[in-house]
Amino acid sequence: MRAISYKSGFLYFSALVLLFSGCARRAEEAEPERLNIAFPEWVGYGPLYLAKEKGFFKEEGMVLVIVDEPLDSARRDAFKQGMLDCEAGTIDLLITKRAQNIPIVAVMEIDHSAGGDGIVAAKGIKKVEDLKGRRVALERDNVGETLLAHVLDKKGMALADIIIVPRGPEDAWEAFLKGDADAVVTWQPWLSKALERPGAHVLLTTRDKPDIIIDTLNVREDMVKNRPGLVKKLMRGWFRAVSYYKAHPVEASGIIAHHYDITPEQYRKQGAGLRWENYKEQLMPGEEKELIKCFNTIAGSKFAGGRISKKPDAKKAFDRTLLRTLYEDRK
Repeated sequence: MRAISYKSGFLYFSALVLLFSGCARRAEEAEPERLNIAFPEWVGYGPLYLAKEKGFFKEEGMVLVIVDEPLDSARRDAFKQGMLDCEAGTIDLLITKRAQNIPIVAVMEIDHSAGGDGIVAAKGIKKVEDLKGRRVALERDNVGETLLAHVLDKKGMALADIIIVPRGPEDAWEAFLKGDADAVVTWQPWLSKALERPGAHVLLTTRDKPDIIIDTLNVREDMVKNRPGLVKKLMRGWFRAVSYYKAHPVEASGIIAHHYDITPEQYRKQGAGLRWENYKEQLMPGEEKELIKCFNTIAGSKFAGGRISKKPDAKKAFDRTLLRTLYEDRK
């Protein structure tokens, strides 16, 4: 998960319940149909803001309600209660939810991190092996932990070989800047901020490990079954926004950047560290195999590390039916 900040889970979730209830009532009272989505702060989700502000969703006949919910636990509860329709999130958190029998499936890919996530280290730490016995700031049970565990495993090491400094994602890079940690696992826009520490340097990024962090659009199973047309509208709006960004990056980044409190130039630079695939690319024969491979790799690591109690079935976690029939109807 990529998030903004932590709040009281109980209080914030209670507010979330009220918001979702209100959205549901409004959806019954008026057209077009409303669909809510929650996602944390990550530059890869920028096209959702672009599609909303350019009116792409409106032209599809829907209203997208964006819910700012940084706590993955609250999103899990909202999914269980049927209050959250969908989310954008990393595969490692999809695995956690599926392992807990949360009724959601990934219907398409959002992006690949290809440099947007990484490890920033202090001077003197020149390779992954140098992290042994060092303090590393990261958010537990999150995409950063997944990346670090994968990298350490490739070097014959484990998380037990380092000293974890648990922090929220917004606080992790600050802990590194203050000297409370020797390295930090983070993502954009905080990856760039962590480099402000004198002597800090990028130890590695997902440019070196491009197939371990993939974001997907996760939808409640009953939504896929009972309201497929509405979900398709969201998907079509997404693909239109991705195409628009690629054709008009300056204008598009100007629309998106303020949502991340950065300049359009910074957004374009940080966006270069990820890969958005268009509709035809996502239909390629090897795409599903790649997603399942990533899912199984992370699930195996999480299970071995005791982060999940069972390994969920990868094939049941993905439903590409809507993707394959996306433009067969416009309902």
